[in-house]
Amino acid sequence: MKKRIFVEEKAKAKLREIFGCSNVQVWKALTYEVNSQMARRIRYVALTQLGGTSNWDVLQQMETTHNTVDNTIVQSLGEHVKIVASKRTGDVDVYADGELKESHVNVDVPTFMQIQKAAGQLAMSY
Repeated sequence: MKKRIFVEEKAKAKLREIFGCSNVQVWKALTYEVNSQMARRIRYVALTQLGGTSNWDVLQQMETTHNTVDNTIVQSLGEHVKIVASKRTGDVDVYADGELKESHVNVDVPTFMQIQKAAGQLAMSY
């Protein structure tokens, strides 16, 4: 099954308006036909702001490893997004393509779960 993000027609119109692009560009972004920076931004906005849903769940495919030397937990969400959590401090960093996107200090479990969800949406945009 090919990856795809579903949004209502109103949301597609909003995406065209926000990004100043054509219907074809929005369709290609939402069906992962294109993986440009603009396509990733379209997917991210569709998922986080316009009620988009995907036909796959990146969190179910997440890989978790424990690094005993660094005392960290690393969760890989697809090929592009990683969550690195320190067991010592509770600090959590989110990386996309090796670039630090978010940093959180002394995170509790409910907050960590929110970070996972947001990172999952970021991963689905790639």
